Amino acid sequence: MDSIAHYQRHDLVWLADEAWLAVLQSFGAPDLLRQWQQEEWPAVVTRRHPDAADDEVCIGFPLPPVSGNKPRFAAKVKAEHIAIHQSALSLHTVIAVVPHAWQAGLQSLHQQALMAGIKLRVYGSVAMQFLTGQDYLSATSDIDILFRPYHRAQLRAGLALLQEQQQTLPIDGEIVFPGEAAVAWKEWIQPAHPGQDFNQQRVMVKDMHGVSLRTRQSLLDLLAEGELPC
Repeated sequence: MDSIAHYQRHDLVWLADEAWLAVLQSFGAPDLLRQWQQEEWPAVVTRRHPDAADDEVCIGFPLPPVSGNKPRFAAKVKAEHIAIHQSALSLHTVIAVVPHAWQAGLQSLHQQALMAGIKLRVYGSVAMQFLTGQDYLSATSDIDILFRPYHRAQLRAGLALLQEQQQTLPIDGEIVFPGEAAVAWKEWIQPAHPGQDFNQQRVMVKDMHGVSLRTRQSLLDLLAEGELPC
């Protein structure tokens, strides 16, 4: 069993029978969740609730969109009742299930990221369509990318790649800094307010415990100085 500290937002978990029993009882066993159990689809790790016990993991079941709405069941399960735990899916894993018009661009993004020593992951609608085979993607869907830089050169290179591919792909997502401090990459690149230093401007940061405002500099300080591989 993984320790609670090893569970991060957007991770995937497959539940053991004990967890499913608790989840179904808490919601009155709706058909949609029964199908989820029968198909052995994973839940998604979410931010911790204030009332979660020390041995509980907070999870969500993001159901397929209905008439523009995105229904979701949220639950808490004991870590010992999680059968499988893994990180969010790698980008290259899901390319085959996205619309054909996106595939070449995503393949290019994946290859360029590999050359820069960057591993990109996906979450959201693209990931759920791959995992369940259900209809999550539409003409207005985004491609939610997770990008974890470990030094500043990786951050610069990764942002450059995302901005380049944004010209032809509906890319969204987060930069995840060491310590699991996540910032929307589109917010990160927004110009500073007049008269304000770019690195001293505060951005919204999400982690396992909540949402806060922090300066870009405080997040840059979490990264090592480093160069990209040749």
